[in-house]
Amino acid sequence: MPSRDYRREGKGIDSVAYCPRCRTEYAEEARECMDCHVALCAGPPPDAERSDVPAKLVRVRTFGGPRAHMDANLAKNLLQAEGIPSVLPGEFSAEALPGIDVVQLLVREEDLQEATEILESFLDGPAGDPARGGD
Repeated sequence: MPSRDYRREGKGIDSVAYCPRCRTEYAEEARECMDCHVALCAGPPPDAERSDVPAKLVRVRTFGGPRAHMDANLAKNLLQAEGIPSVLPGEFSAEALPGIDVVQLLVREEDLQEATEILESFLDGPAGDPARGGD
């Protein structure tokens, strides 16, 4: 039996639930996000975070060596694909010296644990894992 699509895309549904990760709205009877596979929260999604209260950023990983910038950008893209915003301080600056300077990847404090788990599972997996291009 095909699953019913409860997503709210301008369907005029008054009672709603939303995905806390991607903020997609669903009909109230939906229980899980079809894309993120997480439990939905009741009610409409909260307004965008207040811009006058900056998020507290914490270091999730530090990269060094000649591939530091490349590895940091890979990690940033992994987190972005999982819906976790991240920042590479100085990424638009010409002052960093590739191969010499360390690169820190920052995430919001509330995303730290999930970001750490994602990066560990991908970047710290077995070196011979064919999915990672290992030998």
